[in-house]
Amino acid sequence: MSEDLATAVRQWVHFDNLTENLNKQVANVRTLRNEYEAKVLELLARQNLRNASLRITGATLQCATRSKATDLSWSFLEEQLHEYYRTKGTRDETTDILSFLHRHRGGKTIEYLKKTPIPVTNTTPALPNPKNVKPTP
Repeated sequence: MSEDLATAVRQWVHFDNLTENLNKQVANVRTLRNEYEAKVLELLARQNLRNASLRITGATLQCATRSKATDLSWSFLEEQLHEYYRTKGTRDETTDILSFLHRHRGGKTIEYLKKTPIPVTNTTPALPNPKNVKPTP
C-alpha cells in the first residue's frame, strides 16, 4: 500500500469515527433538548404563562405553534390517489400513475467507502508463519 493511500485511509477512518461519535452526541443532545422543551411548555401552561416572553442571554423565548405537513411516501400517495378517484367517481388510475412515477423518478449511483465492523471474538488470531520457519512438534 502506498504511503499516500495509507495516510488517506487513516484520515478517512479517523473522520468516519469522529462523525459517528458526534452524530451519537447530537442525537443525545436533541433528545435532552426535546425533553426540556416539553417540560418548559408544560410548566408555562400550568402557570398560565403561555403568552409570556422569557428573556434569556441573547434571545427571548415564547410559546409558538407551527404546522408540519405529512411526509410524502408512496403509500400516502397511493391512499390519496385512490381516495381522489373514489370521490370523483371516475376510473381509478392510481396503479398507472404510480408505475409511471416509479419508472421516471430518476436517481444516481454514487461510489463510497463502506465500513463493516468486524465482530470481536475471544480467540487470538493466528499469526502468519514466517517463510522458512517450520513449526516445532
